[in-house]
Amino acid sequence: MIGPWLKRELNKFSERYDYDTGYMAELVDLDPSGGAKLAMATAFLGHRFGLPAAPYFAAKIVAVKTADCGSCLRLAIAMAEEAGVELADCAALVTGEGRPPDDMALAARYARAVLDNDPALADILVECEARWGRRAIGGLAAAVVSGLFYPVLKRGLGYGNSCEPVVAWLKARAGAAAAREPAIA
Repeated sequence: MIGPWLKRELNKFSERYDYDTGYMAELVDLDPSGGAKLAMATAFLGHRFGLPAAPYFAAKIVAVKTADCGSCLRLAIAMAEEAGVELADCAALVTGEGRPPDDMALAARYARAVLDNDPALADILVECEARWGRRAIGGLAAAVVSGLFYPVLKRGLGYGNSCEPVVAWLKARAGAAAAREPAIA
């Protein structure tokens, strides 16, 4: 009963984001109970704990980029854009060209410090907590874990995808979005 429902939800997700959920569908087929637990983990990993969308997705994008999964990076960017994060700001994080807003830059520093086990994390945590509150640190941590979780699960199941031209795709999309914006006189 749960298996067919989970697969319908995965199909909706796949169509919405043009993302291959085959690795998750296989888990549902192999063990519907395990698939249900994956859905619960997904709900947790997407919970922002009151953290605004821009810093949440900044931390997630840094983690996904570190995990080196092109389709997962595209998905994180699409979800960020859907949540109202400017595509140009995502491009700045991914390419290093330009500067994202301060809140995204701080979240990106946090993610890098977590991923690198950097001793500077203690000071960055103080700065993050002063900006967003203690509760939001849960959102930053969930974003970093989420950014690693799916690429690692996917690769571990043998679904590692081949290199995708994410940077070129992102620059083209960000450029097109900027061209649509009216000029300020």
